[in-house]
Amino acid sequence: MDREVLRAAVVGALADVEAVQKKLTGLLADIDGTAFSVNIPRQGLWTREQVSLLWGRVQHLAGVRALFEVAVERAGATVTFTEVLERSGLDERQQRNEHARLSRVAAELFGEKRWPIENWQGSYNGNSGKSEMLYRMDPQVADWWRGLTS
Repeated sequence: MDREVLRAAVVGALADVEAVQKKLTGLLADIDGTAFSVNIPRQGLWTREQVSLLWGRVQHLAGVRALFEVAVERAGATVTFTEVLERSGLDERQQRNEHARLSRVAAELFGEKRWPIENWQGSYNGNSGKSEMLYRMDPQVADWWRGLTS
């Protein structure tokens, strides 16, 4: 099979899987009586209950708490890994380890590594010699999180 045809088929299949996941998450929210959900780009649909369940398992991690705090303070805006690192006071390696732990807990709870925070790799910075991770929290998710921590 031609490589481009195969690639197109895989991309199409991934889109189908994402559509099914969104549908099933929505149905689960309907069943739970929490029909309101937020679609986080590349992270799927999230309900308040899912955010609460995840937060209950990771709130003891200083790096995760810093990620959520900075993202909530600037809900809807882009936050950098450097900003999260400054808030947490952890070294870069430990901060990354805690983000990895957040992914593992999410996978245990929801069957996949996903966050209620959009995240993506930024462009290459010639000065630092690396690409920085970027984060954005939906304002509705920020409101849910504030309700969990107040």
